[in-house]
Amino acid sequence: YRTLRLLMGVISLVLPFAVSAISSTKLSSISISYYTEARDIFVGFMFVVSVLLLAYNGHTDKQKIASKLAALTAVLVALFPTSCNTCPTSIVSVIHYSAAVLLFLILSYFCLGPFRKDTKGKSGKKGRRGRFYFVCGWVMLLALLGAVVGNLVLPEDLASSLQITYWAETVALFAFGVAWTVASKFSTFLAEEDEILRFVSKE
Repeated sequence: YRTLRLLMGVISLVLPFAVSAISSTKLSSISISYYTEARDIFVGFMFVVSVLLLAYNGHTDKQKIASKLAALTAVLVALFPTSCNTCPTSIVSVIHYSAAVLLFLILSYFCLGPFRKDTKGKSGKKGRRGRFYFVCGWVMLLALLGAVVGNLVLPEDLASSLQITYWAETVALFAFGVAWTVASKFSTFLAEEDEILRFVSKE
């Protein structure tokens, strides 16, 4: 499960920059890459994220249910594209937006809930991880709120030009990636020697 966390973290850190680099047009959101040359990268990454979340069970039934629901929302984000810049809002795009918001909320829950459960009030590296989770969870929520407020307050053309949604999603994904990478306990900066993630066991 810690390897799954590391993979999830790395994918989240890479996704926004991968679609932006491959797309030949300026992206108003990460999801809009569906209509560009980066479509396969976006859809492929979302399916990989879904599979990893499906395989991830956490430590309780509540976490297991949350990860399975997040896996479903990731698939919906991939299969039901957002509205394009010249397309009207439809039931397909509404499903996309709803699934994306729910996905970010569930991932924030992992940062603020399960990951922090055993770190509250702790000192040392465990306490350090707890602070990472707390900050990352709130950054995700604030980025999501910022995207909603920005798109409601600013004219549509200006919000698109400033890439409000794209940068909000990038910040949220970065925070998510950092949190899940930290939760994998891959580094001595964040975990004790006996906690370090190992891919090959010592003999």
